[in-house]
Amino acid sequence: MIIVAGLALAAGCATPTETSPAKRPADNPSDKGPRLIQAGPMIGHVGPHEARVWIRTKRGSTLKASAVQGSKARNRYSVGDLGNGFSVIHYSRLAPATDTRVTLTVERAGSATETESVAFRTAATPSETGKVRIAFGSCSKVSQFNSGPIYKALADERPDMALFIGDNSYFIVGNGSDKHFNTTGPVGDWTSPEAMTARHLITRMHPDLQAMFRSVPSYAVWDDHDYGPDNADRTFDLREEATTAFRQMWANPAYGTDGIPGIFSSFRNGPVEVFLMDDRYYKYSPQKHKDVTMATGEIWGRAQTDWLLAGLKQSTAPVKLIANGTQVVTRSTGGEGHRREAQNELQRLIAHIEKHRIDGVIFLSGDRHYSELHFEARDGHPPLLEFTSSPLQQDQKVEPLQNRPNTFRLWGLNGNSFGLVTVDIPEPGLGVVRLEVRTETNTVPVVENTRCSSAWQLSDLQY
Repeated sequence: MIIVAGLALAAGCATPTETSPAKRPADNPSDKGPRLIQAGPMIGHVGPHEARVWIRTKRGSTLKASAVQGSKARNRYSVGDLGNGFSVIHYSRLAPATDTRVTLTVERAGSATETESVAFRTAATPSETGKVRIAFGSCSKVSQFNSGPIYKALADERPDMALFIGDNSYFIVGNGSDKHFNTTGPVGDWTSPEAMTARHLITRMHPDLQAMFRSVPSYAVWDDHDYGPDNADRTFDLREEATTAFRQMWANPAYGTDGIPGIFSSFRNGPVEVFLMDDRYYKYSPQKHKDVTMATGEIWGRAQTDWLLAGLKQSTAPVKLIANGTQVVTRSTGGEGHRREAQNELQRLIAHIEKHRIDGVIFLSGDRHYSELHFEARDGHPPLLEFTSSPLQQDQKVEPLQNRPNTFRLWGLNGNSFGLVTVDIPEPGLGVVRLEVRTETNTVPVVENTRCSSAWQLSDLQY
């Protein structure tokens, strides 16, 4: 590990090309010059002994960092320069399950020094027991709105982590016409890496979202609108450029493997292992290509699916969350997803879970601009559970879900919201897993006389 005391960072020219509805105010009202800290800091992956913090700084700045756990300094860190002024500070040798404060100082000749601090708790070591709370959601058009109250609600809940599972920003036409917010066409944010980065930044710099990122460790996978145009897949010409732009904006534990490219990864926190899936880099489905069918199409691709199957088999976590941009097991109609585009890939996964008697698998998904909980009982096997949460911000009010048939749905709704997964296992083999919706007021909605919250004993999810 490299010890770094400071690093000069050269920012590129990829800055927002339009004005966000609400800009972050300067910390010093008398400072009329451009800020040295242009976005962030954002808490990224937090493990038992490591943590990653993302930041974007002005060209020519020098970055210094420090960390404290209790009264003990933890200044073993390295800085990864991602280009365009983006950096990830990677701390190591941290103590697990411990409150941690990180301070970042940015300096530049002729400019005032700027300092920001973020606080978090490191993850628990892998265990059969423990309590972990995971917030998640998808489909955020927050850059088009003055406020994003769902992010304050999420931050107030203080979960152990937040998973952003697709359409975390929206690549749009952005030409000022009546089709300004279109997500498809010959020209748009998806037609250049500079425009992609600018659109990501417009979202990232929204003050409500930035405030949340300073308090909740955050992870992300993409879906079509933060990858390319509508329903883009592996044939997208700028696939590699989109991958680079995404990696510059997030601080996940990894992106693919040495031999398998993509943005997928996994990590562990106490009794929970999370598998972050890539539903775009390898996708090839009948919705766009006539040489495959609903059965033979691919979403994850063979290599990534092999990685997932091996990870599930090797995992000792009582609860395993598979987070994917599009739906996986739900039988809802319409849209993208494994039931409609890659049935053989899904069946291979289910057969693997059954053959190796893999416990505690729950699917988390987004994309649909509505939320639902899919429950499918199976004789001799744990149920198939998929919790879809969408949207985070689409200017939707909470209301009943209509004209979206799914006979296996326990509850569903329209409306801005996030999903909350609570895993509470006080003794090995004994505990509860709760799946629920939270609204902009951080309350569980009641829709058509049904409270959007369900819980299972851990034993219900085991073989």
